[in-house]
Amino acid sequence: RFSPDAKLLATGGGEPSRSGELLLWDVESGEVLQNYTDAHSDTVFGVDFSADGRFLASCGADKFVRVFDVASHELVRSFEGHTNHVLGVAWRVDGATLASCGADNVIKVWNFETGEQRRTIGGFSKQVTAVDFAGTSQFAVASSGDKFVRSYNTDDGKKAKDYGGATDYLYCAALTRDGRLVAAAGQDGVFRIWNRE
Repeated sequence: RFSPDAKLLATGGGEPSRSGELLLWDVESGEVLQNYTDAHSDTVFGVDFSADGRFLASCGADKFVRVFDVASHELVRSFEGHTNHVLGVAWRVDGATLASCGADNVIKVWNFETGEQRRTIGGFSKQVTAVDFAGTSQFAVASSGDKFVRSYNTDDGKKAKDYGGATDYLYCAALTRDGRLVAAAGQDGVFRIWNRE
């Protein structure tokens, strides 16, 4: 994931059941600026920068979501509540809300400032593989192994819309910056784009 100013790139990885790798790169030079040692105890599956670029969120197979200060590289907050691998994490533009999703078939919405879990959003029959917020709104889209992309209001947890058409497991979903278009792709080898509303 690129930082908002496109000067930094965050990547996640690691060896399953052994270590989680979280790296911060300088885009222009290609050099690693920071290796967040022991950021996670298992593979890192998702990363996202806050809209102001101050914080970096990560999630992994250790069932945790963690947030680091980009300038100091220090751990700021840790979120626990998923019961299986956490596969995706996203910041809302307000910087006060995070959403995460995982192999426990749910989306969780977190209050970044207090560390509290605001809600759990279910209704998926398989893993929720990615989550992303729509522009400056409270709406988020998520992809799932059940072949659907769905839009939810994260303030009340209600489903807003289904985006069908995929014929197999979906691995990723994202929104354009203005929140107007939804893109997703998966096991069927097709890249699809929908109007969000």
